[in-house]
Amino acid sequence: MVERTFFAEWVLPIVSDPLREGYVSIANGKITSVGKQAEFSGDRKTIQDLGHAVVCPALVNALFHPDYPVADPQVTPRGSFFNWLHSGKNVTRLSTKSEVESEILSAIKRGYDYGTGAIGVRTRHPKISQHLEHSGLYSVVFQMLHGFRESSAFEVWKNRAQFSDTQLTHFFHAGEFLFNLAPEVFRQISRANHRTALPMSFIKDEDTFFMKGQGRIYQYLLGKEDMDYRWQPPRTSPLRYFLNNAFAAKETILSQVIHLEEDELDILRNRSETFHLCLHPRFDRQWELGTAPGQLIQNKGFNVCLGTFAEHMDIRAEMRSASAEYGFKPNEIMQMATLNGALALGIAGKIGSLESGKDAKLFSIRSENSIADPYNIILFTNERLRPVS
Repeated sequence: MVERTFFAEWVLPIVSDPLREGYVSIANGKITSVGKQAEFSGDRKTIQDLGHAVVCPALVNALFHPDYPVADPQVTPRGSFFNWLHSGKNVTRLSTKSEVESEILSAIKRGYDYGTGAIGVRTRHPKISQHLEHSGLYSVVFQMLHGFRESSAFEVWKNRAQFSDTQLTHFFHAGEFLFNLAPEVFRQISRANHRTALPMSFIKDEDTFFMKGQGRIYQYLLGKEDMDYRWQPPRTSPLRYFLNNAFAAKETILSQVIHLEEDELDILRNRSETFHLCLHPRFDRQWELGTAPGQLIQNKGFNVCLGTFAEHMDIRAEMRSASAEYGFKPNEIMQMATLNGALALGIAGKIGSLESGKDAKLFSIRSENSIADPYNIILFTNERLRPVS
């Protein structure tokens, strides 16, 4: 067993308080022990002292959406996400296999540079998983299905991609949006997948559509020749429509959740399924969609994690936005971007915290001077997180 030990001014286990003058020992790619330097009893020849540095687990980008690049603000006015979606610009931007591969390769590179060790991906192009596999990132890929007409549900489900899980990558299915997938396909997803992920209550147009069967979503489906004329609006909120029709999997990630009401959060808490809530503060601000009730969600006891969209792969920038938008504390944000994300993706046994037996995916951030606050240097400086090796 080849063992190495890293001393640092700060070690962030995540599952416990920060360790000042801490250490992490690793062997054969696994963490073997974590503690205070004064209590280290191993072979001192294995020690590499990183000095003024913070050692932390790799970050987890819980939901990345490569199919939705942020539009050029010179072309598409802010606050017009649905118009942009309706125009099809998001499809034409990534219409060919080579374009998809180019985007994802660039995103992977950026993600690793930002200290990311695991990622959840919602995409129409699940074959991009091979690039994630080669990168060494843990990934959970949700293939987005779409097709609102009930008459096409069988074909949509039959033609879904099917992949075998690997050591690094797990595959699931998901609806692209609540308003553009047939109810029967949602039910098939919940029966066949123990995990899924879906944007929820992120635009007011959803309320108009599910309450009245009218509005821009109705026009959107008409324009795509995908409106099911036999469908009757449930005259309830998007979340209640989702739950009342048995669309939830055993583990469900709901993203953005900007317009969820407190009583709806209470309903989620009382369900037998587990719901993880993923916030995307930068994307929501870019499109002026509103602000999720972050503090209320946290106070209700949900597992809160963070995700990014397309070019915005920098999860650390998302962490800073979570501080500004929701008022979360730095230690809370750090947990959201590590262990909470790993829990949402079902990989917390491998990554997300510094604990014996977990993978030694460690990153450090260094300083020339003593570090007073280990969270602030990660969240609020531009110093790069570098892999510890």
